[in-house]
Amino acid sequence: MTEQQRIALLLNKYLQGSLSETDARLLEQWKRQSDTNQRFLDALQHEDQLSRWIAEDHPDRLQDVEERIYAKVLHQIPELQIIPLYRRSWFRVAAVASVLLMVGLTYWLRFSNGPARNIEIVKERKANDVEAPKGTKATITLADGKTISVDSLTAIPQGAVQLSRTLDGKIVYSGNTDQIVYNTLTNPRGSKVIDMMMSDGSHVWLNAGSSISYPVSFRGSERKVTISGEAYFEVAHNASMPFQVAKGKTVVSVLGTHFNINAYDDEPAVKVSLLEGSVKVSGEQRESAIIRPGQQAIVTNIIEVKDNVDMEVVMSWKNGLFKFNKMDIKSMMRQAERWYDIKVTYPNGVPADIFTGEISREVNLSEFVKILQYSDVEAEISGKVLVVNPNQKTL
Repeated sequence: MTEQQRIALLLNKYLQGSLSETDARLLEQWKRQSDTNQRFLDALQHEDQLSRWIAEDHPDRLQDVEERIYAKVLHQIPELQIIPLYRRSWFRVAAVASVLLMVGLTYWLRFSNGPARNIEIVKERKANDVEAPKGTKATITLADGKTISVDSLTAIPQGAVQLSRTLDGKIVYSGNTDQIVYNTLTNPRGSKVIDMMMSDGSHVWLNAGSSISYPVSFRGSERKVTISGEAYFEVAHNASMPFQVAKGKTVVSVLGTHFNINAYDDEPAVKVSLLEGSVKVSGEQRESAIIRPGQQAIVTNIIEVKDNVDMEVVMSWKNGLFKFNKMDIKSMMRQAERWYDIKVTYPNGVPADIFTGEISREVNLSEFVKILQYSDVEAEISGKVLVVNPNQKTL
């Protein structure tokens, strides 16, 4: 699909009132590129103006319409100027197209697609799409090895501790026991974010593809949990009982604070990002670092502390967004794999593109893929596989 056709598709959706959030943002970017684009978009809002634009091209046969429009455009319009909005960014829409071409394509799209054609397109789209998670697939494994679905969770006693779920979906542990009993909360790929209130009042949110093991009631001199994947903690303050989060040999120690830990097995490093308070991060070489709000500890075989971290990017998963800031495509696609429960392949190599922008996590995979198609990247959905390649024109 050419860039002109993509803009025409956006204009067609605009006329039908079916623009997605991403589409609306892209169309707004195109509109701002020139006064001509602005005037044309204004004209599309009024049938009489639109009719005047296209009055010359209203033959009986649709094929003739298309041929005449292109013949006129190619004859009258010189080489089109292409203006990238953001180089190698998902906002990139190569776009000031000529008014005549936009009119022609929009008109053709609007009047040539009959009901049967639209039904075919919808069926094809649904067959080659993956929905965003609609609910939770999370499970809790109890101390006796029994696994229960969070969706079907009712009040479950574990000694003197009660496990339940609130009306808004939060998992809650209440009460105390002298017994050391562990549970594991697992939030698989393709599942919405799940949140839990532990027995000490600490609050944790789990991203898709994550798990946490924890005692149902904290005893002794410390509160220790282990995780895999990504979690955000708001730790209840208790000076006499530090809170520890462990992932392998990486340990985060706090008294009471708000922090995010990204510790997926397929990520190159464990990242601890601090929003409030202070934390101590220890690594496998007995090296440690204390970080302050706005800092991030990046743990590999050493610990690197990064300042002025964009916490909106870090916390975007909890806030219902994909948010990227100069992110490489493989890092982006790892997020997509977990959220949509898909596999991403790169048959012709990994594109070198860098992306900046944001999109809702509520959109289907086909909408997410659009952030790639407006760059030098080609993407195709095939079942639960997303095939990504460098644009052949740029090779």
